[in-house]
This record gives sequence, C-alpha cells and structure tokens, in this order.
Amino acid sequence: MRTTPFLAPLVALMLGALPAGAFSLLGPMVGWQAPDLGYNIPDSPPEYGGPRLRGDEYRLSTPIITYGIDGSFLEFFGADGARAVDQAFEMFNAITNVSGFSETLEEFPLKADGINPTASALGLYDVKSGLMGQIMATLGLTSPERWCWSIRARAVDPIRYSVANFNYDPVSGRPSRYVNGTMYSYVLRDIFNTAGARVFSDAREIPVDSANPNVSLASTVSINSFVTSDERVNRAIDPSGRYFTGITRDDAGGLRYLYHPLNRNYEQAPANSIRGNVSTAGGGGAGAAAALDSPWTVAATGGQVGTTAVGTAATTPTNTLQLVNLGVRAGVDKVRFVKVNTDPVLRQTTRQAAVTYPETVNSNGVVIRQVVSRILSRPDILISARDVGVGVYIPLIATYTAPPFVNTGATLDGTAEGPGIVEPVSNFTFNKIGVYSWNIGNTDEQDGRPGTLWGSFDGSTNAPVIYPVGSKLSDLEAAALYQRGN
Repeated sequence: MRTTPFLAPLVALMLGALPAGAFSLLGPMVGWQAPDLGYNIPDSPPEYGGPRLRGDEYRLSTPIITYGIDGSFLEFFGADGARAVDQAFEMFNAITNVSGFSETLEEFPLKADGINPTASALGLYDVKSGLMGQIMATLGLTSPERWCWSIRARAVDPIRYSVANFNYDPVSGRPSRYVNGTMYSYVLRDIFNTAGARVFSDAREIPVDSANPNVSLASTVSINSFVTSDERVNRAIDPSGRYFTGITRDDAGGLRYLYHPLNRNYEQAPANSIRGNVSTAGGGGAGAAAALDSPWTVAATGGQVGTTAVGTAATTPTNTLQLVNLGVRAGVDKVRFVKVNTDPVLRQTTRQAAVTYPETVNSNGVVIRQVVSRILSRPDILISARDVGVGVYIPLIATYTAPPFVNTGATLDGTAEGPGIVEPVSNFTFNKIGVYSWNIGNTDEQDGRPGTLWGSFDGSTNAPVIYPVGSKLSDLEAAALYQRGN
C-alpha cells in the first residue's frame, strides 16, 4: 500500500524550459538482476544494490541517524580528518525539509563538483566527498549515470536484448534519459575474457552532449561505473582531485521523492525500536512536546514491540503499549545526522542512550500517534580506518558495509520487490595503508606509480591536507616526481 504526490499540471507545461534530469533508486538486487546482465559484475567489487522501479523504493523510516568516529580513524586522520567527516554530515543537515523544495528545484545547481589541480596531479581522494557519496547510498539513492540504461533480459540465436530505463525525472516523475541536463544514449556490448568466453553484457551509457557530463553526487555510489560507462563519464566521476560542494538538482529530486510526507509506504520501524513514553521524555504535557525536539533520552527498559497491535494495551502484566511496527508511514521529510561520542577502542557509544522521535502511523485503518525509541549500543554509521585489502593487487581505497534492506512490501504480496526500508546501521572504513606505489613487472622504485592517498581539499588556493597525520605535501610531490622519472 502506498501513495505518491502528484505535481501541478503547470509544472509539466514548464518542462520544456527546464533542463531535464533524473535520479535512480537503490535497493537490493533481485533475481533477474544477474551478473551476466551487468549487475554485480564478476571479478569487480560488489555493488551496494541495484536500481529499483518507482514504488519499489527503499528508504530510511527514521528521521534521526547517528554517526561516530572510532580510534583507528582518529589515529590515522587526526583532527583534520574528523573535521572533514563532520563537514560531510553537516552538508546534509543543512538541507531543508524536502517538502519545502521548489517544484522545479531551480535552487539546486546542475553541477556541484570541481577539480583541485594539485590534488588531481597527486592522485588524492577527498575524505569529505568520498563519505558524502556513501551517505547518499544510506539515504536510498544510487548512480543515475550507471543505471540510466540497463539490460532487462538477453536471448541468443540470434542475440537479442530488452533494455530498461531506471531513471526518473525529479519534476515530472516520468522515466528520463537525462541527468542534470546531460542526455544519455547507450550501446550494447558483450564483454569477453582473455579466453574468449563472455563474462557479462551491458547497455553502456553514452552522453550525447559533446562536453563532459554534469554528474550527480549519487554517481559516486556505484562502484562499477568505470566498467559500464564510456570515457567521458569515467572522466567526470574520477575521484582523483575531485571534490563536491553539495548535492545537485537531480540528487535533490531523488531525496524529495523518497522522503516527501505525501509518499506513504507500508513500512516497519528500524530494528530494535520500542515504544517510548512522552511523559518520560519530558514530564508530560507541553514539556513533553518540547523535549521531543531533542532526539535524546536515557536508555530505559520495559518498552514493547509488536507487529499486529494498533496501539491498544498489550496483554502483559504491566499493561505496556506496544509499538505499532508494520504500518503505513509517510516520508520523514528530513533526515538529521547526529554525532555521538564513541569509545575509541570498543567502537560503541560511551554511554547507552536512546534516539526518540514522534511519528504517525496508519495500521489497519486506524491512525496512531506514537513515540519511537531506538536503543543505541553503537553509532548507526561507524567511521573507521584499517588495511581494507586489495582489488587484484592494488590496495582498495575504502570499504563500505551497506545497510541492510528489508522488503516490507513482501509482507503484503510475496512476489513484490518493494517498497522497503533501509536499516540505518552501516560502516565506512577508510584505507590507512598510507603511501605506496605499484609496479608492473620486475622493475624498481623509480618505475613505480604513486598509489592513491586520502586528502582534504576544495576549490580554494589552500594546499591540500594529506593523510596520515604529519604527511607533508612537499615530500609527496618529490616522491611523485622521482617515480615518474622527472
């Protein structure tokens, strides 16, 4: 059961005067999204999920998400790195309620990224921008540049394909071949290995415009865009020296679709939620309502969770009200990220607390207002650092443990592919291997190519900050010149 907002007819009349765009919805890979059709490509990093149709979206069902930084990150990245993490979340916190966005989204830019020449020459990846892309995945959006055109099915003798468009215009809601004003076509390709066997097929996105495309922040979500898109797209999303200042128009459109209060889906509360008590949150009455402006209460016991009640008294000795878990919920309008103190060694919250918020849910035709509490033993999003392994032989720059998807739509229809929720728990782990080089064949240090490093930079004339703590830009430049034989 779900409803979505309809935009005024006037907006449709205006479309011809506005740059067209699109967003792509993220959800779990379903059965037909097989590796041989370009989903979770073999011998490539696993994707966080695949594209979903409108109505089958996955989103957060809570308006408050916590994050924390552990000791491994602080040891390697220091105060500058922690500041970059905070700035990434602050950028999303600065976004207003999606219901307040203009109909045409003209307050958001078509382009929100730039290149820092020094960082690009040294192959630096921006900590803040890298994390911003992963936050987009947690919110339920993926790369429209990657999934504009996707193979739905393939047959042989003769070879035939059906190709689907998984992108949606943020204003009209219709399928779209544009992303931030850049039009995409496709070319079908069968990809073979060195032994001549077909590995996978793909509808490779080709930007029709002669200039480099305007890419979305969500373009950084998909890991395999470099395998499935043409060179202009790859160049536009290459993270070396690239920084993002915020979200683009199409990113904003995707967030508005997912979290608008008029978008009502059959959903459940996040795992480990219990029914809170307004009186314990603020003493009852007006004080209780005011207390709910803060997400924090001291963790308590005795809350109940259920899936069938509609808010009536549970048959327990304490007569405690149950949480109405499964029901029709509106989009939360705005997701707020709150930093929590994290034990640097134990990687958990230093003091157990509960995130508390009010909500209205419709269960079996009854509208219920309740308070939801989530007991926290660790931050929802944990930021850390370690050696995260290699891809073939080159160290990976980071790993992202994607939050679980829960298909709540399947509780009404066992064949449904959504809608569902994104459980807020995830990890983003930065590589802390530091300076390295990679060589091909039996060569020496001078023949090595400098490996990728994390940094912090923007469009200003300030020199990039390089990690680990204490690294000097001059040392890195000297090493790069030596390895390149200059």
